[in-house]
Amino acid sequence: MSGFTKYLSRMAVAYGVLLISVLLSLIAFFYVRAGAEVENEIRFNEATDATREAIGSVTSSYVDAMLGARGLFDASDSVTSEEWRGFVESLQPDEQYPGLQALGYVEYVRSEELKGFLERESLTLRPDLEPSGERAVYYPVTYVEPQSSANKELLGRDLHTSTVHRATMNRARDSGEAQATSVVYVLGEAPKDSVADLSLRRGFAVYLPVYSDGKPTDTVEGRRKALEGFVVGTFRMDQLLNGVFEGVYDPKVDFEVYDGGGFLGDQLLYDDDGVLRAGNEEPDQTLTRESNIEVAGREWSLYFTALPEFERGSFDRLSVLVLLSGLAVSLLLFGVSRMLVRSRLSAEQSALDLEVANRDLGAANRELEAFSHSVSHDLRAPLRSIDGFSRIVIEDYSDKLDDEGRSYLNRVRAASQRMGLLIDDLLNLSRVTRSSMRRETVDLSVLVDEVVRVLKESEPGRSVEAIVQPGLEASADPRLLRVALENLLGNAWKFTSANDASLIEFGVERDLASQENQTVYFVRDNGAGFDMAYADKLFGAFQRLHSPEEFEGTGVGLATVKRVMRRHGGDVWATSSVGEGATFFFTLDGGPRLKPETAQREVEIA
Repeated sequence: MSGFTKYLSRMAVAYGVLLISVLLSLIAFFYVRAGAEVENEIRFNEATDATREAIGSVTSSYVDAMLGARGLFDASDSVTSEEWRGFVESLQPDEQYPGLQALGYVEYVRSEELKGFLERESLTLRPDLEPSGERAVYYPVTYVEPQSSANKELLGRDLHTSTVHRATMNRARDSGEAQATSVVYVLGEAPKDSVADLSLRRGFAVYLPVYSDGKPTDTVEGRRKALEGFVVGTFRMDQLLNGVFEGVYDPKVDFEVYDGGGFLGDQLLYDDDGVLRAGNEEPDQTLTRESNIEVAGREWSLYFTALPEFERGSFDRLSVLVLLSGLAVSLLLFGVSRMLVRSRLSAEQSALDLEVANRDLGAANRELEAFSHSVSHDLRAPLRSIDGFSRIVIEDYSDKLDDEGRSYLNRVRAASQRMGLLIDDLLNLSRVTRSSMRRETVDLSVLVDEVVRVLKESEPGRSVEAIVQPGLEASADPRLLRVALENLLGNAWKFTSANDASLIEFGVERDLASQENQTVYFVRDNGAGFDMAYADKLFGAFQRLHSPEEFEGTGVGLATVKRVMRRHGGDVWATSSVGEGATFFFTLDGGPRLKPETAQREVEIA
């Protein structure tokens, strides 16, 4: 045996350990590389999701500002240029809305009104945009703010002569909602290093229709007849999106915005680095993503690409760390491998558990739907039979029954009717929990007046004084909010029935509002009240603090109120003393706001 062969034989274990160490190091290296790729993909998806949400949030806030401008016309018979200027200045566009180049008003003017309109507004219809010959209608820009040199160029322009603007105006007019144009060039101030004063930048315009107050707008034809004009906003994309993503998305991710559903160059709205990558992917460009978002009725296409340094930085650091660790401690690499395997298995198990939970939740929802259907259809039929046949026995065989027998039958009917009420309340409680929400601006004072009026009609013989604070509005689902108010006001009406002088109040509790840092409603009565020792049971289903002989009810109403408020992101609670009435307080997410100060009015229930 040669000396080299002996050396190999003696060092076999050592070389085996070395081989195993190298293999473990390579395995760990590949696992770490896979983990780095997964981490990069997660970071990339988080960055793109955050960017998309930021765009939606920013554009929604700008459309909300336009809705506020339309509210100016809804609240006034006529709006002057000074009022328009004051409103726009209150928005602080330079600080709060940097992408808003101009906020203006386009008036709908018929041909026979044009001369008087131009004289009244001291405007000149821009001849460069007016086609030859007289038209039936005109759409001149009447007001525009801020009054910069670029924005002054808009005054008197009839944007309806542009095909893009005309199509967008027509969509907004017929839909009643804000509608955005495709890519247009917006005139604005030139950069500081430019020799020109003004320049054209890529952007878009949004039109929001303004209708005549009192005219029906529930049909397209009605909206066309009721049109008075448009609130128009012009936006520069470079100012709209620049800086809005600081701290939101990774700067190593290139981000492009295109109008419509494609990625053509002439549809480009925004590109941060000036290099177009959509449709031009390089071979090593592994992380890309396409997404869509709707902005004022217009679809935007978003394209994201991870730049080389996005992946290279984290991968290089991890690979060097793994290789150095493998050369130093092979055992540690083996531990790292085991940890990575366990992490992957744990992630897979978590995914399986989540899938099982989702299936169980879906099955539970289906069972709940089936139960609701059974309660609504299968349980009502026997109850109706019990009540109906009991009534027939009383009517047709009353003379053959003694007083005790008739009493038993009346008790059977009362129990079946009460069971029917319980079923109705259970279904209502279930619908409140499962029904979809649609928020809109609700005039709560008017809604309370309507509920009180219905209560009055149900018991015309009662004399109750109701005090309703006027001018309260909230962003809420009007259907769910009516259910909650009907229960709260119905309870106040019921528990004051024994009073000679009954009082019900509704309004905003200002002291609590300052403490809770949000608006707090109250419904107050001078009725029977309750013991605060049992207040924790008040909002549970079928919980009653008074006997059925004192006050009728099923004990589901306040549980329904609780669920309605929780679905709005708010809460409900109560204070009371026995014999001294009760006060129920509740809050709503983005709660009510007061209209301009008006005198408190009282509604007398005769």
